[in-house]
Amino acid sequence: MNLKKITSLTMLLSMIVMTYTGIMLFITPPGRIANWANWELLGLSKEQYADLHSTFMVLFVVATLLHIYYNWKPMTSYMKNTAKQMIVFTKDMVIASVITIVFLIGAIYQITPFSTFLDFGTDIKESWEKQYGTAPYSHAELSSLKSFCKKVGFDLTKSEEILKKNNIQYELEKSLSQIAKKNQVSPQFIYNLLKTNFQKDGETIIELTGLGKKQIKDVAQNLKITPKEFLLKLKALGIEAKEDDKFKEIAESYDMSPMDIMTKLGYKKPN
Repeated sequence: MNLKKITSLTMLLSMIVMTYTGIMLFITPPGRIANWANWELLGLSKEQYADLHSTFMVLFVVATLLHIYYNWKPMTSYMKNTAKQMIVFTKDMVIASVITIVFLIGAIYQITPFSTFLDFGTDIKESWEKQYGTAPYSHAELSSLKSFCKKVGFDLTKSEEILKKNNIQYELEKSLSQIAKKNQVSPQFIYNLLKTNFQKDGETIIELTGLGKKQIKDVAQNLKITPKEFLLKLKALGIEAKEDDKFKEIAESYDMSPMDIMTKLGYKKPN
């Protein structure tokens, strides 16, 4: 058994797992969507990908420290000149440091092409929202069924009747997430089941979370109107915007929040 070889191979395998989980976390939806829709990819949830990434990060760090220990002499030789004198900032070290600093600053200050790469990840994350939708309010899945129905304006007695009719086992004080897990469905499934039965002609139920991150055209889609109609509604409030503008940025430019604008347009959020 060769510990030096085991260390190097452990580094390699943990790096492969971390690369995979890192890519998955880069494209996973925000937690509010993942938790709401019980999102999974290749059999694993976002939380499981995060747990794997953190666990293998520890393994990678430990293996790296052992790798440095077993390869101390070769590594220190990289920082010596032709006269075998130790010089920390050799040309190779300077170049390596510059590359590291460029990536660090580029990511922090959103400099191109780093910003393009990060925006690409954001676009992927936001695409999940279009597919799965959002909760009617932040962390709705953590509310008890009783509290949830009150906040979204659903009659509790009728809600119980709907759940019983559809063989959904529940307890009023249990969270939507716990009820969903017990019935092997998502919190979103339970909400949609209730919403379908409560939906009235002409009534619009708005998903309130994530409005600020959406573009004007996406908010319009959420309201089931065309972008042009939404822009006209905004214009009536004295707000000028374009379809591709971020809703939050437009709201802030007029010293308002996205919800302030929605309220002015006549939409109400849960109590």
